[in-house]
Amino acid sequence: MIIGYLDSLRKQHYKWLVLFSSALSIFGTAFDRGSSNVIIPEIAQHFSADLPTAQWVAISYLVVISALMLPLGRFSDIVGRKIVIVVGLFVFTLGGIICALSPEMFLLFAGRILQGFGGAMIQGTSMVLILDAFGQRQKGRSIGLVMIFVGLGNTTGPAIGGLITGVLGWRAVFLVTSLITLASAFLAIIILKPDSKRKDAGVFDWLGALCFTNFLITLLASFTMVPSYGWTSVYTLPILGLSIVLLTAFITRSIKFDDPVLDLKNFCKPLFTTSIVAILLCFLSMSSVWFLLPFYLKYVLGYTPQQIGMVFMPAAAGMAIAGPISGRLSDKFGWRPFTITGLMFATSGLIALSFLDENSPRWLPILGVLPITTGMGIFYGPNNNAALSVIEEKSYGAVVGFINLVRNSGNLIAVPISTLIVTSVMSSQGHPPDLSAVTKHATDGVIPSFISGMHSTYISLAILVGIGTALSLYKGKTAIIKN
Repeated sequence: MIIGYLDSLRKQHYKWLVLFSSALSIFGTAFDRGSSNVIIPEIAQHFSADLPTAQWVAISYLVVISALMLPLGRFSDIVGRKIVIVVGLFVFTLGGIICALSPEMFLLFAGRILQGFGGAMIQGTSMVLILDAFGQRQKGRSIGLVMIFVGLGNTTGPAIGGLITGVLGWRAVFLVTSLITLASAFLAIIILKPDSKRKDAGVFDWLGALCFTNFLITLLASFTMVPSYGWTSVYTLPILGLSIVLLTAFITRSIKFDDPVLDLKNFCKPLFTTSIVAILLCFLSMSSVWFLLPFYLKYVLGYTPQQIGMVFMPAAAGMAIAGPISGRLSDKFGWRPFTITGLMFATSGLIALSFLDENSPRWLPILGVLPITTGMGIFYGPNNNAALSVIEEKSYGAVVGFINLVRNSGNLIAVPISTLIVTSVMSSQGHPPDLSAVTKHATDGVIPSFISGMHSTYISLAILVGIGTALSLYKGKTAIIKN
């Protein structure tokens, strides 16, 4: 009787059930990222580790999820999406439990790496499942709906993570995220239709996947070393050089192999290429704001952590609200008006932030951040819609994985790039090129030089988003499949 009821419910409301199941998994990974960032100081204190070491709790996860997202997206195109997301959710859950129970930092890092592996299976695959359920004519709408859960995860993660840590300790945060992904795994088993074998899916390129994964790991590892060692150090430069060798090997392999991990011919389609570059520039800019602005709010304006959170919470809500609206409208009116409008919003916010100084009113940071995230919400769904409009449906897993990879890579490289700009300005004005010098007890001139560097960063970012806006003017030619 229960099975019959579930079958009936699935037939009548399948796309909404898929949305709920898959979006819950996306919420779980977004919640994990936000909440785990909050507990890093607690972890450092518990294990008597310095903060740079404890930050690898976040970095190890981001590097692994970014490196594996593309190959695992391609893998889901071949073996089936249900099995990949279910396994990914169980792996993520297991990693969270290991983190919660770890008696030493080594096991904690191992758990985070396992979570990164599971997260790579979840993020790209869940989006494709929703795209499949809603169909070609509602791509913008489905991507926009996903943004609600991304926004909710990003918003509630830090707040609830901080509350749980205060009441139950940092280990409980990992247990809560594990419960969310475990529930999502059982929902996926019950709701999703069995995978059907794709005759045109091809075979998996293991060698290409190995080259790409190691390329991205070495590239991102070198970027994370930049704030500590610089670009030309004996630590950074060899790893960066190795990443270039691995990228060359990946490109060579992809050209020769019939079923590559990522079909490089996609980049011959101008609409796809311009959309991808625009995503990279925009997330690079937004993440730089997320990284730098708390320094200003804490050490210049004297905000408490709670007040800093209140600046960013309306911004995350703006993204969650704007995403589904623009996504749905882009299905009807086309993506171009919304990608351009969203990027213009983001540019205006960056320009507003470039006017911050020691005497700025308290509403100005919100006035800057809100249009940036709202603009990103307006931009993201229609832009993804544009990129996918020139891609065959059989390759959605790989391409969506690549889009998420570009987004995460933008998040990662934002820190070293924005740090480099700010510290270069600080150094040019005769102060230590180190953000750790920016404190409440900073010596004379450090805070003004930091603000000057922040101005240069936000102006540079506004120019980058302006380039993204120019790229989004390209309309392109597409063959839209109608259901």
